[in-house]
Amino acid sequence: MKQVEESCSVVAVTGASRGIGRAVAEDLAHHGCWVWLIARDVNDLDQVATKIRQSGGRADILAYDITHIEEAPRIMDYIVQRTGRLTGLVNNAGTTRRGSLVEISPEAYDEVMNLNVKSLLFLSQAAVRVMETGGAIVNIASLNAFDVLKGVGLYATSKAAVMQLTRALAIDVAERGIRVNAVAPGFIQTDFNAALWNRHELREWVETNTPLKRLGVPEDVVGSIRFLLGADSAFITGSVLVVDGGVLPSRLWPL
Repeated sequence: MKQVEESCSVVAVTGASRGIGRAVAEDLAHHGCWVWLIARDVNDLDQVATKIRQSGGRADILAYDITHIEEAPRIMDYIVQRTGRLTGLVNNAGTTRRGSLVEISPEAYDEVMNLNVKSLLFLSQAAVRVMETGGAIVNIASLNAFDVLKGVGLYATSKAAVMQLTRALAIDVAERGIRVNAVAPGFIQTDFNAALWNRHELREWVETNTPLKRLGVPEDVVGSIRFLLGADSAFITGSVLVVDGGVLPSRLWPL
């Protein structure tokens, strides 16, 4: 069995084939972590892993639909069998369905809540069981967990659940030496929401009303996640770090 050096972390990242997840995986690999890329599409994962390896990093892939929660323990066990340990988990995978909550269907509700909340919980549960010597979990929440923009009420509800789940899980696993925190990104431009930011009037509104006067990019988020996974945040757990260019404290949302 191939073992990882003591100086290196082993981190699993969900939703690692694009957007923030991909940027996080590449950043962690650049800083010496052995990264396990988790997403559904094996071809997309291969592209990310190849880029990481060509840059001298270490990456393996797991083509896995995390909504299949019954498989979560096997996935975490497999990582430990291959690497010797698991020290970090980044729960990044997520989805949204736009529309008024008055009209949201049960199917849409299940799709969003199962991926954004239920899968996150049970994958974290499986990770905790193999983090025998401590570790760190970072969940991706959202600015919408604090304030809700019209049309994304279901997504906001799921991310508020992620925020509270983060706090509750942090308490439950603290005695194991495992820390659980979350990062709440603001307006971040990714492939996932490219069509949204191609709307000139919306992009202009965001840039005008964000104190730092621009949209964020995935690279703006990765440093916070790496910090929460590492030793410099050893006394931080149950916290939510907002990465939004100043939107939340300015309270400029059209509520």
